[in-house]
Amino acid sequence: MRQLSAVAAVGLVLACPVWVWWVIGPLDADFDDLDYYIRPPELPPGLEPALGITGIAVAVVCGLVLVVATCLEWFDWRWWQVIGPLVLAGMGTGYGWRILTAGGIGANIGAGFVMFFGVPALVATLVWALVRSVLLVRQTHRHRS
Repeated sequence: MRQLSAVAAVGLVLACPVWVWWVIGPLDADFDDLDYYIRPPELPPGLEPALGITGIAVAVVCGLVLVVATCLEWFDWRWWQVIGPLVLAGMGTGYGWRILTAGGIGANIGAGFVMFFGVPALVATLVWALVRSVLLVRQTHRHRS
């Protein structure tokens, strides 16, 4: 059950930026000649909704697996201290990507905010998750010894 929980945790963390990116949708201005901070990739028709719906489905299934495993004590609840911040970071990344790739006229002020506030917040969250993961692994090894 430990492997299934690990796969579900990874699936949840990876699916969240995708479904948030899809739900937000393009943020382009209603003009013809748009400027881009980062030009969005051109996706084949139908791929964007397929990715979004798949992301939602994966997130829901993985989240349910983790909640059930936690309730049945097959999954150590302390790992939610790692998964939760990573899910929030992924959601912020999906939203931030839409802002960075939004077409506009002139300066993209939102992109500046994402770079100034979002990137440091993302780095801090990743450092938190890494440190908390290391501490949890050490605690687990001490308990087994």
